[in-house]
Amino acid sequence: MSNVDAQANVDAQAPQPAAAVTASGHDPAQAATNPGERARRLLSDSTNMVLATVDADAAPWISPLFFAADKEWNIYWTSEPGARHSQNLRANPAVAIVVYNAPPDGPASPPEAAARAPRVDGLYLSARARELSEPTEVERAIEILASKPQPDRWRILGPPDVSEGGPWRIYQARIQSAEVRRTETVAGRPVARREPADLHTRP
Repeated sequence: MSNVDAQANVDAQAPQPAAAVTASGHDPAQAATNPGERARRLLSDSTNMVLATVDADAAPWISPLFFAADKEWNIYWTSEPGARHSQNLRANPAVAIVVYNAPPDGPASPPEAAARAPRVDGLYLSARARELSEPTEVERAIEILASKPQPDRWRILGPPDVSEGGPWRIYQARIQSAEVRRTETVAGRPVARREPADLHTRP
């Protein structure tokens, strides 16, 4: 739930309701080449994202957070309503989000091993975010968030946890644009660029 514990949210398993998009179990080494498929895979397989917000004075703030996505690729997370990023999106609902995967840390490998390693992939999103308060939306969002593994201490036990008087709120981001990472060569060296990704149209 909190920023500092976002990475810890991968150490427990949860039931997977049919209403949510859940981890697909794809091997990262078999990354899809279609931008839209890569974007969908990152949203369904990843558990953590980086959220960028700005306050009313345009001062930026970034926060690592656990998230889950629904079948329409809206993104959900929980945070304390007093957290800085929660306050920021109330003042300015425009947000940016990055979801990425990377090979696990380890000792340096010879070039031939590095060439076989899963490549880094990244998804860059522009979105508009809001706090959910309507009971039906809150209950649906609780199911979606339960579809990905989280430690028990961060599990939502029911609507009172994420309603007035509770410690958290649920937030939703509706994606406005999506891009995936693309590597090109400039002057003989690789550079990371972006290309548009269509989340809703399948090849």
